[in-house]
Order: sequence, then C-alpha cells, then structure tokens
Amino acid sequence: MRPAILALLICVGAAVLEGALAGRGVRARFDELRLPRFSPSLTVWFLIGGAYYIISFAILYRLLATDPRSSLHTVAIVLLLLLMAVNGAWGFVFFRLKNLRASFLAFVPYGVIALVLVVMLAITDRSSALLLAPYLAYLGYALWWSHRVWVLNTRS
Repeated sequence: MRPAILALLICVGAAVLEGALAGRGVRARFDELRLPRFSPSLTVWFLIGGAYYIISFAILYRLLATDPRSSLHTVAIVLLLLLMAVNGAWGFVFFRLKNLRASFLAFVPYGVIALVLVVMLAITDRSSALLLAPYLAYLGYALWWSHRVWVLNTRS
C-alpha cells in the first residue's frame, strides 16, 4: 500500500476512534464545566485536533515513505501510533468517564511518549521532529488547562 494512503487511513481511523471514544456528549460536557480563563472555544479545540492529525499524517507519511535506516525508525512509527491511541483514550476519560483528575494525570505518560518521539524523530528524521515541535509547545498549555479544569471543578 502506498505510504500516503496508509498514513491517511491510519490518521482518519484514529480520528474516528477518538470521536467514538469521546461520545456524543462533547458539547454538553464542555457546557457543564467551569473552564479556565484563556480557554479556547470548542470550535478552536476541534481546529487544534485537526492540526494534530495533519501533523501526525505528515510525520507518519515521511516515516512510511522512507526505508528504515535503523530500529529507531520503527520505534518512531510505534511511538506515533501509541501517541494517537493515548490521545483517543484521553477523550474517553475526559468526556465519557468525566474523570478530570485522571484526564490530567494522563498527560504524564502522554507527555513522555511525545518527548521520546521527538528524540527518535530528531535522530531519524529531523524534519518530522520540527513538525512535532509546535505540538510539544501546545502540550505545555494543555497540561496547564487540564489541571485548571480539574481544580475549578473539584468540589471542596
């Protein structure tokens, strides 16, 4: 299968799975939460998600289109797939289980995976590492946002 088609199928599949795991009550869940100041609208969150999958597609395509030069190349592919899986699981925890503490704590393994992925990409494909760099910066904000949502919605 062509790398572009395979990368597209994987990313579309991951996005569909993420939506299914989050469920139909996404807007209602957002409306019932106290959100921190500087919190984007739900539309902006969807745009961020779209940008995430565009970045993921570009990286996955680049990795699939080149012959693996080392086992690190394969590790980078596996880490990207794992990152997409954990991303979908986060939506399940946040929207379906409505567990704000667990959704905040999920950023620990998610962030570790993202950091290790950037290191692997820096070794195997520097352009892909640069593509992921803005997302890593965003993760800092997302971590802060998730913590604030948890704090603001915890009953004392």
